[in-house]
Amino acid sequence: MDIVVRSRNTTVGERFRKDVQDKLDRLARLDHKADRVDVEVTEERNPRQSAGRIHVELTYHARGPARRAVGAAADAFAAFDAAVAKLGNQLRRAADRRRVHHGARSPESTRAAFNGARAIIGPGDE
Repeated sequence: MDIVVRSRNTTVGERFRKDVQDKLDRLARLDHKADRVDVEVTEERNPRQSAGRIHVELTYHARGPARRAVGAAADAFAAFDAAVAKLGNQLRRAADRRRVHHGARSPESTRAAFNGARAIIGPGDE
């Protein structure tokens, strides 16, 4: 998986690049088909936007739809962590959708679990 780090109106240090590499390698476990991840770090120069002046945009290119997540914070590392958390949630949900939900390994349906609990409690015990 290729990781491309770009910056606009700011500089990106080697420590940040290493952190990006480590965290995105962990995300690669959820989807092995990733071709490239673009990381774009942008600094907003407006002093009124100081709370979210650093924007980190992650674009995850793989077979199928590209996934995108944006994080904003006063610090580049915090903005990157927020974006990675959002992207991780997207990839986790996509991985859950790809799982096989039939056959001997199928999980119990929500309706069956709820009906079983309702039978134990009873209709008047709520």
